Amino acid sequence: MAKFSASEARANFNRVLELAKTEAVEIQKHGKPLAIILSAMDYDKLIDYIEDLEDSLTVMEFEADPKAFGKSTPLEEVERELGLKPL
Repeated sequence: MAKFSASEARANFNRVLELAKTEAVEIQKHGKPLAIILSAMDYDKLIDYIEDLEDSLTVMEFEADPKAFGKSTPLEEVERELGLKPL
């Protein structure tokens, strides 16, 4: 991971953006991490991965204690209520 101080990043912003296409770039202020710059594609992948993990966690929580999620509604009933299936 490339690292820049905030002032270096400001002075070399085009280089920072170019590097961010291929790797994460850490911006530091007073020697401490302040921000990470990622390509849009890497950011989207990261968000998708986090959402998948959250979904997996929800499934595991449901399997461990289905009653904690309250009353469930059959899919067919939901489809009818949404007008996706005729009555």
